[in-house]
Amino acid sequence: MEMNNDPRREEARRLRVDPGLSTGQLMKHFNVGSSTLTDWLRGIEPPEWTRRPNAKDELRAEAVELRKEGWSVNDLAVRLGVAKSTAYLWVKHIPLDPDSERARQKQEHAAVMAAGRWEEHRAARDRREAEVRAGVAVELGAMDDRDRLLGGALIYMCEGTKSKPWRRLDRLTFINSDPRLHRLFLGFLATQGRSPDSLRYRVHIHETADAEAAGDWWAERLNVPRELFQRPTIKHHNPATVRANTGEDYHGCLIITVPKSRELYWKVEGVMDALDGLG
Repeated sequence: MEMNNDPRREEARRLRVDPGLSTGQLMKHFNVGSSTLTDWLRGIEPPEWTRRPNAKDELRAEAVELRKEGWSVNDLAVRLGVAKSTAYLWVKHIPLDPDSERARQKQEHAAVMAAGRWEEHRAARDRREAEVRAGVAVELGAMDDRDRLLGGALIYMCEGTKSKPWRRLDRLTFINSDPRLHRLFLGFLATQGRSPDSLRYRVHIHETADAEAAGDWWAERLNVPRELFQRPTIKHHNPATVRANTGEDYHGCLIITVPKSRELYWKVEGVMDALDGLG
């Protein structure tokens, strides 16, 4: 017998409308399976009370409102507990406003977090740097005259003026911006019988800086009388040049000239010849 000719079909359809029984109630009442009942009820809307509300309707509405406030898809997914693909489908029609209050708060938070991580990294790095530098100092121990001779010759060949075959300049003239190198150079000169007051000092500095203050700074760092300093050499500033050596930490370079130092210059060249032979 075809299911459409079953007399129970019309009764099931009536009960579905009034009093509005659910599918489960009808299956139990007529003792039939879901496929049979589905065929009987074809074309009849289920009662309103049996409709399940869409559990995500409220989440979708919340997602739209938050998107208007500048929330990103990733943040929406985390906040609402849904997949990022779902969050995207809900709000893809609403452009993200990069100038929203939410975006500004996220940028500020990211900056704070990055600064915190960098502070931790910098502190660890600074501690390690101090350990390495202190370890090297212990490893080297006290310097003797031979060390000063080698060190002085090496830094001079890096930072001092050199004689050329086409321009003989057999005289020591040392220039640098690091007072540590100057102190090493002065220590080298001391081993060769040259005292600080026998030398000439000149600050080489840009015109935008305070040349007199720079001279005071160098004299203090090298423990050299200020009156031994000659008139500074002023370097004119080129506006097209972007300089990083500006501000309170800029003191220019110091030039130390050693009078009557021809044979001492030859000695420096001799040290380099000897080191080259060792290599």
